[in-house]
Amino acid sequence: MEPATTRFFAMPELVAHLTNYLHHPGITSLMQTSRRIHDLCIPAQYRSIQLGRFFYDLTTNATQSVAKNVHRVRHVLLFRHGITYYTNGVIAFLDLLATQQAITTTISRQPALSRPVWLAPPDPHICKVVPIPPMALLTKLEFYFGEQGEFEECPYYLASYKDPKSILTKICWIIESNPHLLDLQLNGFIIKDRRDARLLTRSVTGLQRLQNLQVFFYQWEEWAGPWMSQVAIDLVFACPPTLRACKVGSSELDESDIDVFTDEYIQLSPGTLQSWEKSDVECGLTSTTPRRQEPLLQLKSLSLGALDEGTTEEDIRSLFQHCPNITTLTMPPIPSDINDIQRLGQEIAQYCPKLSDLSFRAFGMGSDVAGELLVWILEALPQQQVTSLYCSDHLPPFTALGLGGSSDAGSIFRRHSSTLRTITVSGCQNIDSKAIQTILVGCEALEDFAITWETGSEQQSLCLHLEDAIEIPWACTRIQRLDLWIAIPDEPLHRLAEGVVPYYNRPLPTTLSKEETAQFRMLESFYQQIGMLTELQFLNLSALFFDPRENGRRFSYELFDSTFPGLLSLGSRETGRLGYLHLLGGLTKLRSLDGSVSATTEEGKAALGMGEVIWMEQHWPALEYARFFDVDDLGDVTFRRQHCELGVDIQDSGGTAEAAGSEISLPRTVVYDLKSEKR
Repeated sequence: MEPATTRFFAMPELVAHLTNYLHHPGITSLMQTSRRIHDLCIPAQYRSIQLGRFFYDLTTNATQSVAKNVHRVRHVLLFRHGITYYTNGVIAFLDLLATQQAITTTISRQPALSRPVWLAPPDPHICKVVPIPPMALLTKLEFYFGEQGEFEECPYYLASYKDPKSILTKICWIIESNPHLLDLQLNGFIIKDRRDARLLTRSVTGLQRLQNLQVFFYQWEEWAGPWMSQVAIDLVFACPPTLRACKVGSSELDESDIDVFTDEYIQLSPGTLQSWEKSDVECGLTSTTPRRQEPLLQLKSLSLGALDEGTTEEDIRSLFQHCPNITTLTMPPIPSDINDIQRLGQEIAQYCPKLSDLSFRAFGMGSDVAGELLVWILEALPQQQVTSLYCSDHLPPFTALGLGGSSDAGSIFRRHSSTLRTITVSGCQNIDSKAIQTILVGCEALEDFAITWETGSEQQSLCLHLEDAIEIPWACTRIQRLDLWIAIPDEPLHRLAEGVVPYYNRPLPTTLSKEETAQFRMLESFYQQIGMLTELQFLNLSALFFDPRENGRRFSYELFDSTFPGLLSLGSRETGRLGYLHLLGGLTKLRSLDGSVSATTEEGKAALGMGEVIWMEQHWPALEYARFFDVDDLGDVTFRRQHCELGVDIQDSGGTAEAAGSEISLPRTVVYDLKSEKR
């Protein structure tokens, strides 16, 4: 029989199919083995290409090779320098077609392509521009505006790359030239005025097979007018019913980024035509862009971050009415003048009854309203359905009015206790200690849980109180990441009465007061609870010590200047010294330890010694980072991450440390012996 390799390469269809899974270097190496394999692999070599900031091998032969094979390209990645050279090459090709009668085989394969009136004119040819046939069979197009720096030294420098309006027309021209696109990703371009927005929307309208749309643009001005709030909504309504995932976001353009643009672009106000632009009438841009009427039944993921105060309630309702099957929603900032936020949340849950992944990842004006809306959507969705709730860490404080106390907030999470795997909440004042307790003791599927808050606010609403943490055993034993603030009375262990010596500095054997003993028992129960979470990989526990008598003392926000009492010590039965580090011995998968675990406090210095470090090395084999020290604590020490680091990332990868007069070798760990102050 023939060898398998011979039979494999005898089937061109099989070769073409499998070579698409190889990286370009692998395909290039394969093509060098023989002339036959070279010919078989050419389609795969050009199926996906990158025309980045530069043509990295900009020789005439290389460019002509791309020009001969553009009909094979299905996926292209463009930066603004690449798109500038490419479109100039296409225009040169079209001009060549207009003057030549003979057409090659390659040319005959190219569909007819016209130059729209709104397209920016070609650049003066100050460098050689090779005619390039248009890519008209793309299924995926990616564009990145790229770095804002100047590139006059670029070997194919063409000045229009400094004109964002010119770049946008070229993007739209390529989109309109490829009606079969399935995946369109545009990142970082600039929308200056209504005309730019209309041009982009019209181009997307022609994509009748589009499945994935990702658009991120910069606004020229912070408030460009009511039309800016419609850009995201218009893009959604421009997409065909085949759409499966949609992500539209925007940000304000930084002033430092505009210096590299043309003087004309910078100086002309939005809406004023540049010297090369023709009027809307001449360009055929006066008619209204058609809007799709049928719902997006295949759309599963919707992420919007481009709405602002100009968006109306009716716009929001209309948008979600067209997305009945979405399961993943990233909420945009919501206008603050919504009449009834609870009702709107209930309506969205009714329009989109399959939602399971809810998130808000932006901040700024309208972010607090968006957070409240997410809470009401969560409350209104069918029970045991939601798997993820994420509210940005920067979300300002907000209250879901009408939700009531912690019992109501806890009931929202209880409704999805068997399905919730991820919860990250910031700012919601309804979620107090009892609500957090409900999550921990009820959500058995939980894998990622973080309740965060801004330390500048004097509120304890997003803290888990110590007594609530130990009242009921936790059910979330699958949890892998835990980020919590724990509210602990500052008396008697954190704030001492006048003349009282801290427990860790008292003569041995240590004697505790009744109050100290009671608080240590509570802390011991809490540490035991943490130690039972054997799947933990990332643990961030921050202590908020508060005044139990409400005498007006400020909370302790010194996150890295505090230590959980007794947590970093193994203790000693012989001396009566308390220590609870051994209760965390089951955390064998722990990779990161952060929060109130400072080894530079007076307690930390007294508690953490060589015995504790050796114990951690033995019981936490996966540990990569532990915030025992802050950068300022170690002066001029150089830091870097490596396999196993305790405290900080110290450059030395191995070393010795002295303890009790003996030398101990720890090849994978850097040790800081606080008792002898030797590293």
